[in-house]
Amino acid sequence: MIHPEQDSPKMKAMTTDDGIEADNKTADAPKTVIVRKSSKVSTVVALVVLGIVTGIGGYMWMHASQSKDASNSAKKKDRMPPVTVATAVQQNVPIEVRSIGNVLSYSVVNVVPQVSGQLTKVTFTQGQAVKKGDLLFEIDPRPYQAALQQAQGNVAKDTAQVAAARANVAKDQAQVELLQATVSKDVASAQYAKDEMTRYASLVKQGAVSNEQSEQMTTNAATSEQQIEADKKAVENQKQVLNADKAAIATAQGTLEADKAVISNAQIQLGWTQIRSPLDGRTGSLNVYQGNVVQANQSTPLVTIEQVQPIYIQFTLPEQNLDQIRRAITDKTLKVEALIEGAKADNVEGTVSFLQNTVDTTSGTVSMRAMFANSRSKLFPGQFVDVVVTMPSDGATVVVPATALQTSQQGNSIYVVQPDNSVKFISVELKRTYGNMAAIGKGLNAGDVVVTDGQLQLSPGMKVTIQKTTVGMPPPTNAGAPPSESQ
Repeated sequence: MIHPEQDSPKMKAMTTDDGIEADNKTADAPKTVIVRKSSKVSTVVALVVLGIVTGIGGYMWMHASQSKDASNSAKKKDRMPPVTVATAVQQNVPIEVRSIGNVLSYSVVNVVPQVSGQLTKVTFTQGQAVKKGDLLFEIDPRPYQAALQQAQGNVAKDTAQVAAARANVAKDQAQVELLQATVSKDVASAQYAKDEMTRYASLVKQGAVSNEQSEQMTTNAATSEQQIEADKKAVENQKQVLNADKAAIATAQGTLEADKAVISNAQIQLGWTQIRSPLDGRTGSLNVYQGNVVQANQSTPLVTIEQVQPIYIQFTLPEQNLDQIRRAITDKTLKVEALIEGAKADNVEGTVSFLQNTVDTTSGTVSMRAMFANSRSKLFPGQFVDVVVTMPSDGATVVVPATALQTSQQGNSIYVVQPDNSVKFISVELKRTYGNMAAIGKGLNAGDVVVTDGQLQLSPGMKVTIQKTTVGMPPPTNAGAPPSESQ
């Protein structure tokens, strides 16, 4: 009997790297071979065993997880979460269109000097609010005061000349009247001389007077006729002088009127040395400072004033609403609101003052302009604001609170409570919104009960507990807002 643990002197075991023991030293001894597993084979076996164990564990975990989810889903479906509901009603909802508007000044005035001179005074600060008639600038008035005084002196001289010419006319008129009286007297004397000549001629024939006396009477009559002609020529000459003096009056009067016009122009020029605000508004930056020389009608304005009370907002609306807009403008039912910084509580109301006569073909919109009183100065030129245009409803429609709307892959959807208090998730067509109300075009009927709060914990088919019911439709959002500024 051979014991494996005892080494035979004739046989010695050798272990190779391949794990095979062999004894080649004794040729006649029996060979004993022992085969062992290598390290690589052991590793592969271990990995296979580990994979089988992992797979079995994963399968068991997934099965347990699915069982847990199914259990949780069943529990969630079994519970009845509380919700707030409202009943859909049919009513008229105004048409509300929103846009972005740009605030524009009601009027912009560039203040330009109308006379030249040195700018001696600036009476406002940049950005100051000014009233119509407030003094803004003053240009050196001394040259214009001197021109006015000179014109006033010329008018005084012309007035004296007119008075002198009128005095001459009065004197000439008196002279004409005197000469006319002389002519009348000479005519009477000539008639007397003529009568005497005739009488003396008869007396000569009778021998009562001499021929010398009769000839003297004839000479006197002829002299009287000549005197009459001379006096008539004197009257004509004096009338010509009178007419000349009347012409002198007209000339002096014309010069007087011209110099009065010079006075008026000088007064206007002097008045332009004080530049006053033509309107109520707010000044911009000062372009020319005190001490500079300015020119009449220069291209650079001294300052720009913008009128902001009232004020305009310009905006555009889609051409699809053009007919409704025109109808509402004609009926005076169009309402325009501007939301300051998008805040509904901070809104102002205005009136449409302009509708563009063409549609912009590039954008498919029509431009509009609304006027706002801006009494609280909330609107500022260049500012962008949200504009809400409201028009009368185009007919009754199904209305629910806007909070009932949910967004899904199918679009707008609403949870509808069934008679057994289970909920159904249905797709609806949103026609428009107005404040916190939503007008539904299709998918919902009046009288349907919709969930308005608590939708996040719902799933289709789940039963709910109605915790609160909204009675009727809520008022528009601006119902609780403070009074808005109106035109």
